[in-house]
Amino acid sequence: MALAGTVAVLATTGACGTQPAPTTPDAAALPSASPQAAAPTDNAPAGANAQGRVPKQLGEAAGFTSQDGTTKVVTFTIDKITVDPKCDPYMKTEAGKHTLLLDIRVATNQLSPEDAIQLGGTINPFAFQVVTPDGVTTPAELGMCKSSSLKALPNNWASNSKYTGQIELQVTAKSGVLALIPGGLTNAGGGWEWKY
Repeated sequence: MALAGTVAVLATTGACGTQPAPTTPDAAALPSASPQAAAPTDNAPAGANAQGRVPKQLGEAAGFTSQDGTTKVVTFTIDKITVDPKCDPYMKTEAGKHTLLLDIRVATNQLSPEDAIQLGGTINPFAFQVVTPDGVTTPAELGMCKSSSLKALPNNWASNSKYTGQIELQVTAKSGVLALIPGGLTNAGGGWEWKY
């Protein structure tokens, strides 16, 4: 009896050993991520770069339309990016990192529930990425350097309203490109970027 049970276990586990092991490509086999390797898609906004983002100057308005694409519902502007501002008492930037303090204005028109979700998924610290001078893209992190004096933007947005406030980010590069990738209900990619 014990021999029959052992044979059954070996037969069952032996089948698992005949499956090919999963493989992962080495870095040399991966496609290039250089800007020349990508091209804007046909549905990319006018002026979009190879990553599908629209370059903006500080103080230049950006925004997005309603989910059905018929009405502009949100306009926002990054007016200023302060690099490594003086931290509040008892606060500091993590070693090897830099603080970016963004001064932002936001104006809304009539928002549907979906538009409000889109806005909340876009104008928040977790929607930002940084492209370093050597071309590496990394997510920005929530900063804590100015946590007690930060003029925070709201968590909930109202229709037909205007807001001013700040977002604090912690990043790896003192200079580079700050990218804002829309969250919420949009397709992946796209967005806007600012040099800092």
